[in-house]
Amino acid sequence: MFQKFKQNLSQQPNWMQQKYLLAISGGIDSVVLAELFKRAGLKFSMAHCNFKLRGADSDADQAFVTELAAKFEVPLHINICDLSQSHENIQLAARNQRYEWFKKLRIKHQYNYLVTGHHLNDSLESFLLNLQRGTGLKGLLGIQNNDFILRPLQNFSRKEIQQYAHNRQLQWREDRSNASEKYRRNFIRHQIVPPLVKNNPAFYNNFNKTLQYLQQTQKVVDDWFKKKLQQLVISDGTLLKLNIEHWKKLSSGDLFLYQWLSPYGFTDHEAIIKLTGSQSGKQVVSPTHILYKDRDFLILQKKHTNTNKDYKINFKSRQELADLLIEMHLLKAEDIDIDQIKQASKDEIYVDFNRLNFPLTLRKWQKGDSFYPLGMTGKKKLSNYFIDEKLSLPEKEKIWLLCHQKDIIWLVGKRLDKRYKIQPESTHVLHIKIKNQKQDI
Repeated sequence: MFQKFKQNLSQQPNWMQQKYLLAISGGIDSVVLAELFKRAGLKFSMAHCNFKLRGADSDADQAFVTELAAKFEVPLHINICDLSQSHENIQLAARNQRYEWFKKLRIKHQYNYLVTGHHLNDSLESFLLNLQRGTGLKGLLGIQNNDFILRPLQNFSRKEIQQYAHNRQLQWREDRSNASEKYRRNFIRHQIVPPLVKNNPAFYNNFNKTLQYLQQTQKVVDDWFKKKLQQLVISDGTLLKLNIEHWKKLSSGDLFLYQWLSPYGFTDHEAIIKLTGSQSGKQVVSPTHILYKDRDFLILQKKHTNTNKDYKINFKSRQELADLLIEMHLLKAEDIDIDQIKQASKDEIYVDFNRLNFPLTLRKWQKGDSFYPLGMTGKKKLSNYFIDEKLSLPEKEKIWLLCHQKDIIWLVGKRLDKRYKIQPESTHVLHIKIKNQKQDI
């Protein structure tokens, strides 16, 4: 096993001279990993997280790892973060915090690689979990290396690791939660895998070969996808646009969408396929992005933050809110020339001052909003107005509403509400100018 371990690691350039950070829990996998690194004479440090999830056992793990680091005479980093009272998905929260901390350590101390003890059984369990979830080819590739993370035990089975530990008379900590079948991974480990191995002694070897074939297949898919991505997806500022008609000509269109959108957190691929044939304005969302239909395109954009914040507008000659510059001037109606109003730019309006009570409100549009557009008959929902104006989702999200109590005075940069226009009986007129200081409204 030692020679095979060195062979796996030697695939990295200058592997003997690199500086490694080993993720160590105290379990058998990470202890074997650390012993192999020590035996190979490599330069490494260890990093251990104590999330206080198992009470005294968690502290005992930390104490064990501390003794192991002293025995191997290597630096040890410890992160103590109590997640025992967390209401999140504990496993996901712990994993995210662990890898974020590892990343900071790697950058701060200039480690070339983070090294984990993932092995062949871990890849098999992930394979079966993802097979249940229907995650596609990428979910069936096992746990792999990347630019900064190495897994030199990935070709070893749990049985091989256990045999090595016994032969080397190593000590380790047992996590009793690994025996609990309330976790799906543990159920697969204890109930699904053993019968497969029992019925086929060469199962792990065959599975390892299958992983390699799948990984080679993924490389072919990646090369194909990169070429098609350049041909089909257009970058438009912060947006990515896919021409649907061009996409339909692909023989593997569904695969293309999966490859394109999975990295942005999209998992409901049936909804995405349905979106290609829906009407403009329909959308599918991920935790970080929005994908929507706009005429002949699917458009991908990152979710905006703070779009629902309301601002109070006082009666001042000049004020700044967010990226907006707001200017106001009170004029006598008799001093206003009708041509002056007609020639007003899109970022300014003239309104009947007598109708206003301050403060006004500046906000984004909400579902159910309506107004009485100047130049049109009657009341109109903003959603219908946007459709008539053929505004895309990003254009709608940029629009601010200037409001008086519950009324909309102005779709800033677009249209005035006719209830606030200057009337023959108006005595004073308020000139309001609102300009986005970073970009046009």
